[in-house]
Amino acid sequence: MGLHTPWEDMKRCVLNADGSVNYYLNPSDSTQKADGSAANIDGTDGNVMVEIPKFYFRHILVGTQNTWKIRTLPLTGYQLHPAFTKAGVEVDYRYISAYDACYLDATDSTYKSGLNLDDMTGNLDLVNDKLASVSGVYPLVGVTRDECRTLAENNGAGWHQLDFALWSAVQMLYLTEYADFDTQTNLGAGNTGASYVTSSSSQTDSPHSVAGKSNSLGNASTDATSGASSATRDTAFMSYRGIENWYGNCWTWADGINVNEGTAGNVHVTNDYTDFADGTTTGYTLLSSAFPTSSGYIRNILNTGAYFLSGNNTGGTSSTYLTDYHYAGAGASRVVLVGGSAFNGAGAGGFCLDSTDGAGYAGRGFSARLAF
Repeated sequence: MGLHTPWEDMKRCVLNADGSVNYYLNPSDSTQKADGSAANIDGTDGNVMVEIPKFYFRHILVGTQNTWKIRTLPLTGYQLHPAFTKAGVEVDYRYISAYDACYLDATDSTYKSGLNLDDMTGNLDLVNDKLASVSGVYPLVGVTRDECRTLAENNGAGWHQLDFALWSAVQMLYLTEYADFDTQTNLGAGNTGASYVTSSSSQTDSPHSVAGKSNSLGNASTDATSGASSATRDTAFMSYRGIENWYGNCWTWADGINVNEGTAGNVHVTNDYTDFADGTTTGYTLLSSAFPTSSGYIRNILNTGAYFLSGNNTGGTSSTYLTDYHYAGAGASRVVLVGGSAFNGAGAGGFCLDSTDGAGYAGRGFSARLAF
């Protein structure tokens, strides 16, 4: 493990139900195991995840100049990133799904998508179905954050949907690697230039790309060419260190963050998945009371250390400052989506965020990711 480049230690693997690694994948071809033999990334051997080793960070703010430094070993002035304290226990690794989530249908043991539906509730068995990360299936959409929380937890102890702390850890790894907030310039626009049609049960009506477009890249990242946008359906994708469609393709629910609780502008977070719930501050920490309630391109960020949250949505553009868009609102008890979808264009990216929706909202552009 490198002392100064922890992002180089991110790698795809297949994870067992108990959270142990079944096997690692070939770093340059995810259809193979690390030893070159054939891998099963269709769910047969477990969920396909990206392993992220724990790291320590230091945030320095001088005037308006922010600097982040990270390392894999502790040092005075550095602190463990909060993503690696899981339910109160320090862990050496975190795992994020390699693909946008689909779901395992308990009735016939097959992996399924959300088609192009705004509401998948009637198709789901929330007691037995499971959120999943497998190649070859389109994203599950039309689900609320709470429904995705339940489906993720159905995988067993330690499983949950993407937490905002883990999302922030990936953002910090990207930022220290590229030293540039403009993810689309460095990694490509991905699947962000499409459009949505009326809700339907036809997958061909959806602008989403099927999981597995990045398999030939393995743990590598796309660039502006390989991650380019496309008007052709089911073509475009991007990947960061094995995390396919880290942004774009479809919005991703982020758990462990609640906005406008009590007062508009409040943002509360927790990295304890046992406290994940909508419309509450119980078990949460007030991170800031200055979160913007009006939308715009992000000009600067709040001084929160480990987290990348907009502090000002006025005066930015798709090519200046953070280059990503924050869809904000003043409504009470808002939940959070990250990354942007297939139609968000230049506003999508690794720092794009939506805090306009209430807990019961779902749509054909909203999906999730597994985490462990």
